[in-house]
Amino acid sequence: MAQRIVDAAEIKDDEDILEIGPGRGILTEKLAQMGKSLVAVEKDKWLFTVLNQKLRRENVEIIEGDIMKVDIPDIDVIVSNIPYSISSPLLFHLFETKWDRAVIMFQEEFANRLTAEHGTKQYGRLTVMASVHVKCKKLFRVSRNMFLPQPRVHSVVVELKREAPNYEVKDVKIFDEVVRAIFTHRRKTLKNALKTRFENLELDKLPFMELRGEVLNPEEIANLANEITKLI
Repeated sequence: MAQRIVDAAEIKDDEDILEIGPGRGILTEKLAQMGKSLVAVEKDKWLFTVLNQKLRRENVEIIEGDIMKVDIPDIDVIVSNIPYSISSPLLFHLFETKWDRAVIMFQEEFANRLTAEHGTKQYGRLTVMASVHVKCKKLFRVSRNMFLPQPRVHSVVVELKREAPNYEVKDVKIFDEVVRAIFTHRRKTLKNALKTRFENLELDKLPFMELRGEVLNPEEIANLANEITKLI
C-alpha cells in the first residue's frame, strides 16, 4: 500500500517532499529514496527518536513537533497518511503554505465530502472552501482490513493539485460567511439562510434566492458572495 501511494505521487528527482505524521516510517523509508529532499514532521517524541535513528541520510530531515505549529518550508509535493481527527483544520492550514500537489490518505467520509459534486448529500462547506485552493480527485479506496489494528472506517487516497479557480472571490471573509450560512441552514432557501448572517441587507433582488444553496456550484456561490460584497 505504501508503494502504491508513493507511485501515485509521481515524484520527480528535483522535488522536495513533505510527510506529515510518519509514525514508524513505513512510507518515510520509501519517500527517502525519492526526490531531492524529504522533511517529515512527527509529533510523538518516541517515534521521532526511532525515525532519526532509522533514517540517517543527508537528504532527510525529521522534525519533532506539531504540524499545526511548525514552520513548513516551501515544498513541491506532500505525501502523507494524516491523523484523521485533524483532517479539516490541517488541510486548511496547508492551504496557507506553498506546495504544488499532494497525495493524502483521508477517512473515506472526509474524502467523499472533499470531492463531492454540488447537489449531493456530501456536498458542503468543505467542498466549496477547498475548491478555492485545489482541484481534488479520488485515486483509490483503502479497505480498513489493510491495517492492524483494524480501524472502524475505510480510507481513500486523494490527489490535490494547487490550481486557482476559474472564478473570482472578491472578499474571502464574505465568501466564507455566505458558505457558512448556506450549509449551516442547508434545508432553507438561500434568502432565509443568508438572513441569518446578513439580516440588514436587501437580498430579494439577488439571484437564486428561492433555491437551496446546496444546488449551487462553487462558482455560483462565489458570484453570489461577490454580489453581497457590493451591498455591504
